[in-house]
Formats: sequence, structure tokens, C-alpha cells
Amino acid sequence: MDWVEKFYAKQHEWTGVYAEPIGPAHREKAALVEELGGAPPLRVLDLGCGGGQVARAIADRGHTVVAIDRNDLAIDHARRLATTQENGRMTVLHADFHAVEFEGGFGVVCYFDGFGIGEDEDQRRLLRRIAGWLAPDGRALIEVYTPWYWAGAAGRTMVWPDASRRYDYDAVANRMLDTWWPTGDPAAAVTQSLACYAPDALRTLLESTGLALADVRPGGAYDHDAGVYRERVPLGEAMQYVAVLERA
Repeated sequence: MDWVEKFYAKQHEWTGVYAEPIGPAHREKAALVEELGGAPPLRVLDLGCGGGQVARAIADRGHTVVAIDRNDLAIDHARRLATTQENGRMTVLHADFHAVEFEGGFGVVCYFDGFGIGEDEDQRRLLRRIAGWLAPDGRALIEVYTPWYWAGAAGRTMVWPDASRRYDYDAVANRMLDTWWPTGDPAAAVTQSLACYAPDALRTLLESTGLALADVRPGGAYDHDAGVYRERVPLGEAMQYVAVLERA
């Protein structure tokens, strides 16, 4: 997992992703949290919150949110969003959620865009921690990358004025590879590597974690031919899905 801090720092340097305004995609994720989370108001833990846009969108819907990330630039932006949340429902922590301790009782624990950083046992350790943070009737919403999309997208490259990106897939380790570099300088490239899980593989991963797969919500996919991201596609076409987990 040595690549993590450098990759996310460089991705922000080249794209400004952590400082982007709250947009429709963030609001849509907040609505999904509310839809799947049970009776409002909810107490939500947002793992790997990035710039805090989704956490703020959740708080704006009337829920209490604890948002956590280890990236300095991301946390600075998330804290700015928290200070302007008019009802003070958003708390931001600068910490590693693989090590930090929380009191349990969250109605929802969500982890969007980042699950699969380590090996299977790293995932299981995190899932056990999540099970301990949930209220008895709580749910975890985990965004999981699909092997079929990334296998099909391997070799695809996108070029913008300031940054370029290439998708690849490690079929042996079953991992997506997402490489970024400043346009014109491929020697400076950084790569993230995340494990991909089909729903059946996720069920196997969940054994002995205290969690069970209750539902799967397909996400979107980047249409390379059209050059657009489609927010909702069938599961067999999706680059990721939201796994709805409950206590086993």
C-alpha cells in the first residue's frame, strides 16, 4: 500500500479533485445513503472522505456525519466545507481509518471510491472494524470495482491538457490499475491498484467479518467511445457497484 499517499497527492495536484465544488454526483451519493440507511436522521461515518463533498451533501440532507481521511490537502478542503455547514452536522478527522478507534453506533458506514487498496486480508480487517462501528441495524455502503469492466477497459487512455490517464488490469491478481501522469511527462506517472470483486467473490471475502451482502446497487461506467461517464448502467456493464452490507 506504499503507493497510496503519493498517488492521491499527485492526482489532486494534476486535477484539483479534492477542491472541486459539490456537484450532482456527490448529491446522488448522499441521496443513496439516505435511501438505504433506514429511518432518518442518520449518524453516518464517511471513510476516505476526500475533499468532503459527499459528506457535506449528506449533512445538508439533515444527517450527522463524521468524515475521515489521511490526505492533508483533502482534509483542508473537507474542513472548510464543515465550517460552512449551517447546522454543524459535519465533523472532520485527519486520521487513518485502518488504525483509528471510534465508538460504535453508526447507522451508516460508507466507503466510496477506494475499497480494495491492500490484499484480501487487509480488506477483511477493515470490514471487521466496520462491523464493530455499525449500530445493530446499521448498514455499510461500500463501493466495489468490478473485474469485468476493468478487464475490458485495459489499455484505454484519456488525455486532457494538464493530465493523462490509462486504465489497465492485472488478471492474475484481479486488480484494476489506474495510471495518471502530467500530459507530456509519462516518466512522472503514478498508479493506483485496487482489488476487484464480483458479488460472489465479495460474499466469500465477507466470511468471518461479521458482515453479509444484503444488496448490490450497480453504479456507472465511462463510455470511452462517447467520451462521457454514464451514472447508471446494468451491473454487467458497470465499473463499480455499491455493496449494501448488514451485520451477519
